[in-house]
Amino acid sequence: MRIIINAISANTGGIVTYTSNLIEYMGRENIEAIIYVPCTFTMTSFNSPNVTVRRVPVKRFYGPIHRFVWEQWFWRKIVKESGADVLFSSANYGVLYPPIEQVLLVQGEIYLNRVYRDKVLHKLPLSERFSAFLRRNLMLSSARHSSTTIFPSEVALQAALDYGPDIASNSIVNYLGVSDRFAETESRRSWREDGQLKLLYVSVFYPHKDPVTLAETTRILNDQGLKTNTRITMEPVDFAPWPSSRHELEALLSERYADCVDIGRIEHQELTDALKMYDAFVFPSMAETFGFPMVEAMRAGIPLIVSDIPIHREICGDSAVYFELSNPQDLAERLKELDQDSDLREAIIARAKERATNQFTWEKHIASLYASFSSVIEPKPVRVLINALHARTGGGVTYLRNMLPLLAKDPMLEVHLCAHEDQQEILPKSIKNINYHLLDFKRGFWKVLIREQLELPRLARRIKADITFSPANYGPIFAPNTIVMLRNAVSVGFVERRPIKLAYWTLLFVATLVSLLVSKRAIAVSNYASHVGSGFLWNWAKEKVSVIPHGVDKQFCVDKNAVRNPNLLLAVSDIYVQKNFKNLLLAISELIPNNPDIHLKIAGRPIDLEYVQELEAIVRDKKLQDHVTFLGGLDVDALVLLYQECGLFVFPSTVETFGNPLVEAMACGAPIASSNAAAMPEVLGDAGLYFNPNEVDDIRKTISKLLMDQDLRHSISQLAEARSQEFSWEKTEDKTKRAFQV
Repeated sequence: MRIIINAISANTGGIVTYTSNLIEYMGRENIEAIIYVPCTFTMTSFNSPNVTVRRVPVKRFYGPIHRFVWEQWFWRKIVKESGADVLFSSANYGVLYPPIEQVLLVQGEIYLNRVYRDKVLHKLPLSERFSAFLRRNLMLSSARHSSTTIFPSEVALQAALDYGPDIASNSIVNYLGVSDRFAETESRRSWREDGQLKLLYVSVFYPHKDPVTLAETTRILNDQGLKTNTRITMEPVDFAPWPSSRHELEALLSERYADCVDIGRIEHQELTDALKMYDAFVFPSMAETFGFPMVEAMRAGIPLIVSDIPIHREICGDSAVYFELSNPQDLAERLKELDQDSDLREAIIARAKERATNQFTWEKHIASLYASFSSVIEPKPVRVLINALHARTGGGVTYLRNMLPLLAKDPMLEVHLCAHEDQQEILPKSIKNINYHLLDFKRGFWKVLIREQLELPRLARRIKADITFSPANYGPIFAPNTIVMLRNAVSVGFVERRPIKLAYWTLLFVATLVSLLVSKRAIAVSNYASHVGSGFLWNWAKEKVSVIPHGVDKQFCVDKNAVRNPNLLLAVSDIYVQKNFKNLLLAISELIPNNPDIHLKIAGRPIDLEYVQELEAIVRDKKLQDHVTFLGGLDVDALVLLYQECGLFVFPSTVETFGNPLVEAMACGAPIASSNAAAMPEVLGDAGLYFNPNEVDDIRKTISKLLMDQDLRHSISQLAEARSQEFSWEKTEDKTKRAFQV
C-alpha cells in the first residue's frame, strides 16, 4: 500500500509538530509514503527508504482562495499521477471528489467548537466570522468526500457532529502522540529552587489562546508576595493577522507586566530542555482540538494547570489542576494551592506521565492511522440507492418484486430503497438488509418529478450512495453516479393521438434523453429499448448502455397435469392504448362465426380509463359479452393457472420494450400468437407465431391457424418452454451488479 500525504499546511503550530512526527514514525514503521510539505517546512533528519519528503511546487499561496483552487485542480493531478492507493489529507481540508480513496485528519475544528463560538467568534470582525463560516463548511464538505475522517479527540468529533451529523458513520477518534524525547526528565528544576515560581505557556497566538489571563495572574501573584515569572512563547508577529486582538499584544507589552512576563518563541527542538527549566505548565486556552503542548508537558513530568473546558478534561483527566476559564483570580488561587502542596504536585506529575505514556503515543496513532488506510482500500459493499418512485404498475413493480430480494442477499451490496408511502402495499417490504426511505407527500405527476430531483440527490448525499439507480427511463439529474433503465416504451408517442397523452410521452422521451446524458451507465431491457430510448443519441450512448433482459419468476412453470382449454384465449397486460386490445377484440369478432366456443380473457388493471371505455363499447357493439371477459388485476397464483390452462396466449401490443407477460406465458408452456412489432421478436424468437398488430385480418388469420392445428400449438408450446430458460432473475441480477461497477 502506497500513501500520498498532503501536509502543505505545515507552516506553524500543531501541524508542524504533527508532520515532523509523522515523518519520523512512518519511517520507523517502514510505511511507504510520499509527504508533500511547504517550502518553509524545516526538514528534520530521518532515515527511511520508504518515506519520501517533497516540497510542494508552489513558493507561496496568495490567500485561502488561491490554495483552495490549487488543491482542487493541480494537487488533484499530482495525486492522480502518483500511483498511490490512499490520499491522506492531514490538515482539515481535503480534495472534493478525490481521484483515490481519501482519509482526512481534522486537526483544527476550532470553528466548530462551542466554547470558541460562545467566547471568541462573536467578538471578531465580520470578515473573520465569514471566513470561519467558509472554513467550517469546507471542512464538513471535505469530510463528506472522504472515506474516513479522523478527529484527535472525542470533543472535536462531537463539535463537528453538531454541524454535520451525517458524517458520523465514517468518523473516528484517533488520539495524537507525543515524542519519547519528552520523557527525558534528568536535571529537572526543583520547585521554586531560585525562590521564584517559573511558569511556561507554549503556544502561537490565536484569539482563543487567552495569554492575558496568564499575564494578569502573574501580576496578581507578584502583588501577593509570591515572586513569579512567566514565559509565553508568542511573538508580536503572531498578532499581525488579528487586528481585533491588538489590545492583547499591547497589554502583554505594557509596563504592568514588564517585570514578570517574557514573550518569545521557543523552537520545538529546544522544548524538551526548556520544559525542565520551569515549575509549572499553564494552558489557559479557551478552545482546542487536542493540545500538543499540553500532552508534551504531561510526558515531560511538569505539573499542569489548565482551563476547565471539555477538551482539557478529556485529554488530561485527573492529571492536571483546573481553573475557571478566563479567571486570573481563580488561576492564582490554584497556583498557590499547588505551591503549598508538594504531594499534589507529585501526584499529578505521576498521573500525567502514566496517562501520556499509555494513551498518547505515536506508535498507537500510526498503527490506528495505518488501519484506517487499509480499511478504505479493502473491498467494501457498494451502497446503492434505488429510486422506486415511479414503480406503481406493470413491469416496474414486477422488476422490483423480483430483484430486491436477490440484491439484498449480496453481502457486497448495501441496498437503500426510496419510495412513496402509498407504494408500501405494492412493493416488497421488510426485506432483511434493505434500508427503506419512504417519502410522504401528495402525489401528482409534477410533484413526483420535482421531489425526485430535490429529495433523491439529498438522500444520496446523506447516505453517501455510490450509485443512484432508477429502474425507469429517467431519474434525479444531480444524484451521484446515476444509472437509469430504458424500459418504458417512449415510442408510444408514434401511436398515440390524444393531445394530452401525446404530450406526456413526448415529455417522457425528453426526460429519458436528459437522464441518459447525465447518467454514468444505462440498462436497457432489450436491444429495441436501447435504440428507442436513446433516440438520436444512440451512436454516442451505446457504449454506456448494457442490455439486460428481465427474468421470470419460478412460479411461472409448466404443469404436466394441467389440461389446456383449446377455446380459451388469454391476454395479459394492464390496459393502455399501446396494448392494442382494440384490434384484438375486432379480430375476435371475426373469428366467432367459425369458432363460436372461443372465449377471450383479458387480465390487467384498467389504467387508461378512456381507452377502457372504448373497448367496452366495442364489446357491446360487436355483441362480444359472452366471448370476452375483463378480469382486472390478478395475483400471481391466478395468473399462473390461466397461463397453464389457456389454449392460446395472445400478445397484440404495438409498442413493448420487453413484455413480461410474454416471458411468463413462455415459462408456462402456453402456445403464443404475438405481435411482430417492437421487442417481441427479440424476446420470443421462434417460440410463437407472429402477426402484424395493425392489421385485424392478420391477427385473425394467425389465431385461426393455431386454433385449427393442435400439433402446431403443441410444437410452439415446447419451443416456448425451452426458450423461457434463457430468462431468469438470477441472470438479471448478476448482469445488473456488473453494471453497478461504474
